[in-house]
Formats: sequence, C-alpha cells, structure tokens
Amino acid sequence: MWRRHFYDLGANIQKMNELAELNGQYNAILIGRTIMLMSTMMTTDAFGAMPLSEVYKSNSPKYDKQEEVYEWMHSEVEELLKLYDDPTWTQAPTNLLINERMDRIYSGDMGKWKAFCKALQARLWLRKLPNWDNTPITCNKIINIVDEVFASDWEEPRYNYPGGATESNCPWGPLKPIINSWESRANRLDQSIPTTFFLHGILGSIDGTFAISRRYALDPRAEYMMEPRKNADGAQVAMRHLESNIGMDINDVITDFPNLISPKNPYTSNTGYIPLITEEELLFIKAEAQYWAGDITGAYNTTVDATKKNMKRYGIDVENFEYAFELSKKDSLTKEENEIYTKYYKDGAMQYNRFMEIKLPGAAKFDLSDLMQQKYVAMYLLPEQWTDMRRYNYSSSENGISYNNVYVYDVKNVHNGKYTHKFAEDAANFNLEYSLHRPFNLYEPYWYTPDNYGVNAKLSPNAWVNRLNADTETETKYNKEQLELNGYYTTNAAGEKILDHKILKKRLIWAEKHDGPAQSNDPQIAWM
Repeated sequence: MWRRHFYDLGANIQKMNELAELNGQYNAILIGRTIMLMSTMMTTDAFGAMPLSEVYKSNSPKYDKQEEVYEWMHSEVEELLKLYDDPTWTQAPTNLLINERMDRIYSGDMGKWKAFCKALQARLWLRKLPNWDNTPITCNKIINIVDEVFASDWEEPRYNYPGGATESNCPWGPLKPIINSWESRANRLDQSIPTTFFLHGILGSIDGTFAISRRYALDPRAEYMMEPRKNADGAQVAMRHLESNIGMDINDVITDFPNLISPKNPYTSNTGYIPLITEEELLFIKAEAQYWAGDITGAYNTTVDATKKNMKRYGIDVENFEYAFELSKKDSLTKEENEIYTKYYKDGAMQYNRFMEIKLPGAAKFDLSDLMQQKYVAMYLLPEQWTDMRRYNYSSSENGISYNNVYVYDVKNVHNGKYTHKFAEDAANFNLEYSLHRPFNLYEPYWYTPDNYGVNAKLSPNAWVNRLNADTETETKYNKEQLELNGYYTTNAAGEKILDHKILKKRLIWAEKHDGPAQSNDPQIAWM
C-alpha cells in the first residue's frame, strides 16, 4: 500500500497533473487530485504519520503528523468541490476528451466524479466519530453530506474487470492475477478460513448437519459470500475456533471449511468488480451519525435500508421475500399471489424474516452493535471494515471497551435459543464463544513479552493491531531518520537500533480521545 500510494499513484498522477496543467486539461487534474485524496486517506489510515508536505521533493521527506494530513484532506476536499462547480475547470475548451479506456470508472463524467468526491468527504468526516467529535453539529454535517451525495449525479464508483487476460481478471477471483512481483500478491481466499466471530456470531452459521430452512446460515448473504464445501462424509462444513489463536489444527484440512471464493459473490469472480465506495457504506455513515445525534429511530431505519441494499448486491430478492411473507398471513390467495408465495416463501422468505426479527427487530431494541455489525458484513473484503473496528477500538466485553455502554463487537444469540450448537444447554454463554477475540500471535509469540501478553494476552486492549509498518524496504534505506522520529525503532540491550513492533499497537488519531465528553469506557488506555 505504501509503494502503491507514493509510486504507482503518486508519482504518475503528479506527472499527469503537470502535463495536464501545461495543456489546460483541468478535468484530468480534478480526477487526479480526487484519486490522490482517496489514496492519501487510505494510506494515513493504515500507517498514521506519512510524507505529505515534502513528498517528491527529496528521497528523505519529513513525515507529517496525522493531524496535519487530516487538515490537508479537509482543505483539499473543500477546494475540489468548489472547482467541480467551476465551469472554467470542468468545461474548459482545452479539457482532455476522456474515454472509457482512459477512465474505467466514469469515462470522464465530471458530475459523477464530483459526487464521488463528495462521498469521500462523508467518509472523511466520519473519522470524527465516535472519539474525535460527535457533537450534533458534526453529526448533522455528516448526514447532510450523505444526503447531498444521493441528491447529486451519484453512481457507485466501480472498477470493473472484463476477464480474459491475467490482469483483466478481478484480483479477488479464482485466477488470482498478479500485476507484478513486488506490489501484488495472489489472493489466498480459497486457502483462508472465516472466523468464528464472523461466520457463527454475525452470519449465524452452525456446525454439523443442522439446516436452517435448508439454508447455510441465518443471514441469507452467507451462502453468497462463500461457497459451502462438503467434507468427506458429505456433512455440512465446520468452522475453526480461535481459542488457540494459531490457525488450523494439525488435523484440519481446508475442505472442512467454506471456500471464500464463491461464484455467487460479485467480488470473487474473474469478471467481478471492486467498488471504491458503496451506496450502503454511505447509508451506514449516515446511520452512525444519526445514532450519535440521538436519532435512534432514524439510525435504525437507515441501517435497515443499508442492509437491504447490501443483500440486493448479492442478488437476494428482498422485495419478493417481504411480499411472500406478508402473503403467508392471508387466509386466501389469488392465483398470482399463490405463485409468488409458492416460489419465495419457503425458499428464502422464512429465512429472511427470521434474520430481520433477530438482527434488526425494531428501533426500540436497536443499539450501536446492531448498526456496526451489519456494516461489518456489508464491508466484507473492503478496507473500511478494518477502519471501523479500529475507530471503536475493537470494542468487546473481552477488552472492556464499550461505547454508550454497548460492546460493539459482542454478538447476540443469533438463533434465539435454537441451533446454539456448543451452548445448547447454556445459551446465555453464546456470546462468550462467538464474540470478537484477539489472536495471540499478531506481533510475536504471545509468551515472549509477559508484561503485555502472558496469560492475559487475549484480554489486553493494548494487543490489537492498529496500524501497519511503513515500507521498510524503501524507508530504512532512504528515510531511516524519520522512522526513528516516529517510533519505528527501539534500542536493544546491545545499544543497537532495531525495528520495534510496538508501533503497530499505537492508536491512530481518530481512535484517540480528543476534546469533548468521553464516549467510551476504556479501562486500560488513557485518552490522549
């Protein structure tokens, strides 16, 4: 990601913008700056401090503080939106004639690029929630931005892959294209295993031979996101548990687990697509702002809308499921109604309604965990999922961090006492097994530093990964001084400076407490 931002995108867009300015091609400049805004946000949200003000001016640029990077991004997005409204920029006679080959997102449509820029502004402002600034003014700002996006020339920005030659295939697809050896690696989805938290706790799958209305899980999206495998005995796939936190057991085989490359998943086919930001993400952004503004009913309704949008992305026939379930309540049906009922009721409508009753039963029972867990599902395979979890500091009863007295990533009994599998006789303990747990070995063997880990490793809120290491291949060669200044090195007993993994535990600016009332019960880490 580091090199992709600074080299692939940054160096090329810088050159493109220089040439475009010489030729008066202002539309190309706007697109280039919008892409760099998005990439800058993704990079700082992964690494924290990063070169910005001195980038490309030397091989050893200073690292700007993340606060400064955010100040620049807020200023940049405001300026870009003004320029998108300026016809001397968008309609200049010298502008570049941009076709589909040059712009695979919007083919040069400046109205759509403006809407996308506005969507990035919504994502940018969301970073203020919940720790930075969740005042009504900020929450309403976010709500208004999202509403303005949908009122504009909005079209979801997707990078579509036609399939065929290697690089024309979606990187999440089964052909696993590699662009080049140093910046890209083939996906390993078909060799990966979903967590207990995701598959059992959130999606509501079950082990063994049980079936839920002939479906794979409570959440109808499960069988689209991944493809159920059968084991040698033809039984339903099982799921690994992370209590040992070391991956698969020595006796496990990959065929005992679901395949995360599924032909039903729009992201994991060779002709799939990667969205830069989705419509449901924008709705979830609005819902979160409504929640912190105190509009729980509005947050619930928007969350329901966002969840349905995400289901439709996977081809789930939400409208007919809802219609069929309403028909089930009638004493008699017309011929046409009976055809709908017969087609959809048992084959989907029952499962869909059970999902809504358990996961989103109404505003009176709705809380922050319902909102963020549905967003977690909707952000599957998208990087914003990790950002959300870090904004809420991996909140769970395990690390003792709550927001508004709610543990965000604790799960509820997804089957209302049925199909609880391990806890069939003790359903109250469902969340102990299926809620979010921290793997032990994220930095080093957990027994290596007993002061931070030891027997209480999984209970430590200090132990979660909060950022990535800056690219050591380039930075240790050319910019080691900046790495040292920003906490990437420590001095060992021999007096040698060595890379320090503890930087990975340092919270990003939007995960720290800023001015204003504290929103979190955080027992071990003082707000900064």
